[in-house]
Amino acid sequence: MDWKDREQRFLQMMNRLENAPEILQLKQYPQHGTNDTFQHSHNVAVYAWHLARRWKWKVSPEDLAMGAMLHDYYLYDIEKSGLTDYRHGVRHPVTALENAEKIYELNERVRNIILSHMWPLPFTAMPKSREAILINLADKYCAYQEMKKGVVRVEDILKNGDK
Repeated sequence: MDWKDREQRFLQMMNRLENAPEILQLKQYPQHGTNDTFQHSHNVAVYAWHLARRWKWKVSPEDLAMGAMLHDYYLYDIEKSGLTDYRHGVRHPVTALENAEKIYELNERVRNIILSHMWPLPFTAMPKSREAILINLADKYCAYQEMKKGVVRVEDILKNGDK
């Protein structure tokens, strides 16, 4: 399968997920400054796909999109949750997985993407696939860009270069 086919599958899955009412509700939860959890998850998906293409890593486009859009599916406002940053950091992947499994049938790879996206926090939840590694790296990169540089859409960085 060539990259054009893989990209088409990735875009189809992203379109399906980003139009699902369950995923659209992520727009009500702020994250990383000016973004919401929906936009952050979108950014992670797009940047992870960018890395996969750049590094020529053959990955499952569907699992990459699904894992990215559900990695922060914890469904609460962090500021109003009463959780410390550390407690949120170690707990939210488990909460995201529990919530995601209520609405989707997830395979083991997607489960690991969600649980390991904060690695090395906790150290025991390690990424076990290329997809999980990509989401882990993309999540950190996008969070930095969103919090420290005020980036809303990662596509703007990819188009204009990281300045």
